[in-house]
This record gives sequence, structure tokens and C-alpha cells, in this order.
Amino acid sequence: MISHWINNKYALAIKHHYSTPLEIVFKQFRLGGAIFLLGFVLIYTSKQMPESAIQELMLLVGLSAVIIGFIIAIMAHIRMTIIRLVNVFKNSSDISRDK
Repeated sequence: MISHWINNKYALAIKHHYSTPLEIVFKQFRLGGAIFLLGFVLIYTSKQMPESAIQELMLLVGLSAVIIGFIIAIMAHIRMTIIRLVNVFKNSSDISRDK
């Protein structure tokens, strides 16, 4: 039963997803952080503008950027954590096989 699950294309996709080097995932985390920061800059800038439709549009774009940046960053952070855990368990199983 386990061998059937390992050969499953979804299992292989998950294995590939979590075997990505941390440098690549950290770039995704930085992108999310940059978008998040850009959203806050847009929100701050819109608060300095006089009330108008452009201010509301800028605030909407800023809030959207904050939400999207947060989601990208938190997903990358969770992925980095899982990759580290997978590496720890993979290394511990390699060590136990050598004994």
C-alpha cells in the first residue's frame, strides 16, 4: 500500500515541492515581505493625500498588496519550516541506517 502511495504522482509532486533548496524558497519569502512593505507604503501615502477617489483607490491597492504579500510570505515561511523538518528526519534516518 505504501509503495502505491509513493509512486503516486501527487506524492512525487509533494516530495519535489519540499525538496526545493532553501535559497529558492527564501527568495519567495523576500518577495512576499517586499510586497507587504510596498502595501504599507501605499497605505501611508494614501493617508497623506486629500480625500478623493484616487486616495481610496490607492488605499485599496495598498490593502490588497499587504494581504497578498502576507500570504506569499507566510506560505514561504511554512514551506521553509517543513523543508527543514524533512531534512532533519531524512538525515536522522540516514544516520540510523549507517549503524
